[in-house]
Amino acid sequence: MAGRLALAAILLGTGYLLSFTFALFLPRQVGETLLLLFLVASLLAAYKEWKEAPLLVILGSLVGFFSEFLGLNFGVPFGSYRYLRFRNATLFNVPIPITIAWGTYLYTSYLASLALTRDKWRRLVLAPLLMVLLDLAIDPAMVSAGFWEWLDTGPWFGIPMLNFVGWFTVSFVATLLYTQIAKSNPEGSPALYLPYLATYPQLFYFANGEALLAVSISFTIAILIFGLVLQRYITKKLPVATRREQYIHS
Repeated sequence: MAGRLALAAILLGTGYLLSFTFALFLPRQVGETLLLLFLVASLLAAYKEWKEAPLLVILGSLVGFFSEFLGLNFGVPFGSYRYLRFRNATLFNVPIPITIAWGTYLYTSYLASLALTRDKWRRLVLAPLLMVLLDLAIDPAMVSAGFWEWLDTGPWFGIPMLNFVGWFTVSFVATLLYTQIAKSNPEGSPALYLPYLATYPQLFYFANGEALLAVSISFTIAILIFGLVLQRYITKKLPVATRREQYIHS
């Protein structure tokens, strides 16, 4: 199982990196299409051992779409904001790329949570928390790059705290629906965390001024978490005799 999911993670991480690279030289839509193709490839790779993986993406996109519709029209659950791009690709004024991004990021965060715990109920909280950690970088970076703007302001580099409460709530609802429906409980490895880290190069590129600090803080926390995951994984893989020897010398 771990091998199939590791391949799925590698494909998704590659998609993030190639999408960002292509977007440097070609229209943004080319990079977005490339990421979508790698997302599909990742889901196909995971499907044999994790048949509900596509369901997670679908639920993330659907719940994300309704939350964006409410947010743009009523300021709930994120606060008041408006998009400055994507105007030619919308559904009920909700940008289609943003809808897909919700599902993609939730899948990415859930993969990372698989590396943190085998307990699906703990992942119910961990995946939304990882989504919030990622948005600590996404929102400041995208605002500084002119993708959207906030009509409300807040303490996190101009982003209102309600936005992060909203991100957790939306992610939690989508993950809860998935957890109630899904029967499989895939096991994870540190490799499943790598797509999460692969989201950051593009955010560093878009970030300007103070937003660069926001991305750096979020990335540093993500790296520290990955370091703990890797250390725990290596410790478990060490032979018992080796661990005893390390304990004696320590």
